[in-house]
Amino acid sequence: MKRFLLILFIIIAAVSCVVPLAIYEWYTGRLELPQNNVPSSLIVEYSDGTPLYTPKTVWVDFDNIPTSLKDFIIASEDKRFYTHSGVDIVGIIRSAIVILTSDDIQGGSTITQQLARTLYLTMEQTWKRKIKEAFIALWLEQNYSKNEILELYINSVYLGNGVFGFPAAAKYYFNKTLDQLSTSEIAMLVATLRSPEKANPLKDLNTDFSKTVLRKALEEEVINSGEYDEALKKIGEKHLYAVKTASQSFDNDLFWMVVLELRDLGFELGNLRNGSRVRTTIDKNMQMLLNNNIDKSNMAGLIVEHTTGRIRAAYGLGINNGRRQLGSVVKPFYYYLAFMAGWNKSDILKDEPLTIGKWSPQNFDKAFWKEVTLENALIYSRNVPSVNLFMALGQNNVQNFMKNELKVGGYYPNDATISLGTVETSLIDVAKGFEPIFNGGIVIQPRLIEYVKDKDGMMLYSYRPDIVNVVKAPKNMDQRTPTEASVMMLQLMRKVVTMGTGTSAAMPGRTIYGKTGTAEKNAWFVGGDGRYIFLLAKDGKDLTGGGSVAPVWRKIAQNIEIGYIDVSLPVWAKITPTEPKTAGETTIAPEQNEGISITGESSETQNATSPEETIYTRLQNGDITVDEIVDFLKTLDSDKQVEVLSRVNEIDPVIASEVYQKLSGGGQF
Repeated sequence: MKRFLLILFIIIAAVSCVVPLAIYEWYTGRLELPQNNVPSSLIVEYSDGTPLYTPKTVWVDFDNIPTSLKDFIIASEDKRFYTHSGVDIVGIIRSAIVILTSDDIQGGSTITQQLARTLYLTMEQTWKRKIKEAFIALWLEQNYSKNEILELYINSVYLGNGVFGFPAAAKYYFNKTLDQLSTSEIAMLVATLRSPEKANPLKDLNTDFSKTVLRKALEEEVINSGEYDEALKKIGEKHLYAVKTASQSFDNDLFWMVVLELRDLGFELGNLRNGSRVRTTIDKNMQMLLNNNIDKSNMAGLIVEHTTGRIRAAYGLGINNGRRQLGSVVKPFYYYLAFMAGWNKSDILKDEPLTIGKWSPQNFDKAFWKEVTLENALIYSRNVPSVNLFMALGQNNVQNFMKNELKVGGYYPNDATISLGTVETSLIDVAKGFEPIFNGGIVIQPRLIEYVKDKDGMMLYSYRPDIVNVVKAPKNMDQRTPTEASVMMLQLMRKVVTMGTGTSAAMPGRTIYGKTGTAEKNAWFVGGDGRYIFLLAKDGKDLTGGGSVAPVWRKIAQNIEIGYIDVSLPVWAKITPTEPKTAGETTIAPEQNEGISITGESSETQNATSPEETIYTRLQNGDITVDEIVDFLKTLDSDKQVEVLSRVNEIDPVIASEVYQKLSGGGQF
């Protein structure tokens, strides 16, 4: 028995030594030199190839780095830096306690571990990454001196807004070199390490973190009490915050939209910083027009190609994840559903005092017209008739349609106020909701990256429309196709601009389809043509979409090629009226397709020999399978895929949905 235990002990001891050594060799045996991974030249371009973002990196040798900066970093981040071997056991124990009590994997990283993460790893919060980080840190300590490690760290660590390294951050945030920084400025830069995007010197949170850094510096005797008191007074002073320089001329929020999309596509910023080139879909002229005409503090603008999903310009707060109430901009979403459900433009809606529970909706002018056509209810943005339409459709039907078919996310109150736009969502989601109205029923995720190439020019990613849904009406509400409903909806939106609440956006010689929106603290104008949707939102009280936002929209749009390309929808069959609703008229004249370019009024006018026409004919005759349509779509370029899928959707929405699911797996082609 003793012999067995001895052998078992020897085996366990051997394994406990061999396994870590094997893991160490596995993780570190093929590492590049750290100098090769120092952030250098991630290049982000406009759609025309001109630079949108140029690298922000500056190298300063160890001997030229101020001692005060080194001491501040060590006091704040790793006070045992010069005594541990790369991994701080005390820090690991502290981190383990945090993990066991909060399920959060964080803390315990030494400066060497942070350098390992910066140069070789991602920011993924997992045990696997932490283990890799520890082994790489040990390798760095074995191969480089403490001063070399600190030099690499100071020149490469990420400090927000696309800035790597303290030398570049000093220039970017304060327009100074390292040796010109004051004690308070050093504290603010070191504080940025905690959360580069949320706590850099451009953010209010930086003040709290900076005070913590100063306190640690005082405790470690890096500064004395007099220096502490003086620096503390200056931490929150506005003049300390970022000096605008030529290198700052780009929009930080736009840059981080690029970064977030890169991550969504599976890239990490750290893996692209060594000479990678990111070409965006952003049109430089359009972007500059937004930048120069929008007050970023209370406005936001977005321009999207509705047939491809390409973002051509984006500026302001809350583009991706902000929450603004929609006001009457929400109305086209359920009017669109109403047209699919068989409602006609001439159907009558009541415009009389209405009470739903404790809520009594009012028209903007506080007056009632007794009754109004569905068409005029939208053109003149009448609230009470719209609420009546909403209630007739059913709150659950409208809400499910907006969420599941139009893919408009955000906050939805559980009441009928949704009908007047108490939904809170982002510009991106509003764009998704309007895309199918303009293109005939296809929801495409707005994207802004055209391609990504590595430093050697190898293509890593190329844009393809990210189709997220093919719109279909709920059961028993599918009397018209989404494309037919689009035509009817756009007819109304055209009149909004020519004679309704959106006349301030009208431009001679241009065809614009639009909708105004006014909420308690927001106002909107959404306008578009055959190519673009341009969304503009403004925050504040006592605003109106037609009076406060549409004129600004028009000022910008006058300098954009919008309104010259009319909407062209693949509607072959003439749109005919359904039976009038119970509140409507007894006779309805045939719906006319005024103002919309209808491609192919009949199958005879089309080129029957083209491959896509063969597909359409077979689909109409019911002698083609979903797989055959999918195989055909795979032979087309991305823009043509969207066009054909839209036509298939017009002929048979059910088949279109099956094709979309099979082709894309519910996502990108």
